[in-house]
Amino acid sequence: MTARPTVLLCDDSRALRMLAAGQLDAAGFDVVGEAGNGLEAVSQYQALRPDLVLLDLVMPQSDGREALARILEVDPQARVVILSSLGAQSDIEQCLRLGARSYLQKPIDPEAMERVLHQVLA
Repeated sequence: MTARPTVLLCDDSRALRMLAAGQLDAAGFDVVGEAGNGLEAVSQYQALRPDLVLLDLVMPQSDGREALARILEVDPQARVVILSSLGAQSDIEQCLRLGARSYLQKPIDPEAMERVLHQVLA
């Protein structure tokens, strides 16, 4: 049996993290950690080294852009997928230039999430 890919889920909304964790589990991923702000995201990444990171852009104590930059400093090969609300296209483009592998719009569509995460892992 092959191991399920691991995910670090970073969003300041506990409700979104709970919903996304269930969707990820159903899609065959293991959520190994959660973070409610950018500083926790970096710390959790360093401790857990997951296969993937789902990273919200708007979070307290270091936003998603800052957390992305710090995660990529720790591990330039980190696979980070940005979570974004509608209307933040310039922010998404900036994150992709910085090294994010892809992005997902909120609210998260489970099928789109599964497809994007598998593409990023390939």
